[in-house]
Amino acid sequence: MNREERAGAIGRSLVDQLGPDAAEQLALAQLRIAWQETVESAGLERETLSSRVVSETNGMARIEASEPILAQEIGLRADALVWGVNERMRGRPGATIVLRRLAVSVGRGRGRSDL
Repeated sequence: MNREERAGAIGRSLVDQLGPDAAEQLALAQLRIAWQETVESAGLERETLSSRVVSETNGMARIEASEPILAQEIGLRADALVWGVNERMRGRPGATIVLRRLAVSVGRGRGRSDL
């Protein structure tokens, strides 16, 4: 059994145990983790700059950035960030979301968010 088959089996098992709402929550959690990993590796998380996934609908992730300059940088790098997130999620248990685009806004005073 390869990695993707194992991931699928784990995802199905979780849904069976926790119900249909669990699949959606697991997919969103995987998206948030992949987002954090991607922006950290891109050098976009530093000092007072942070971002987080607020929600996802139909392949569009709504991203909240801590500062306007970060929101602008995320917008400029959107295609590469979407690709990076999708690559990181490939084969992860419950990671059923495939991003196509980002919508970026600037948050008001939330600071760094924990997953």
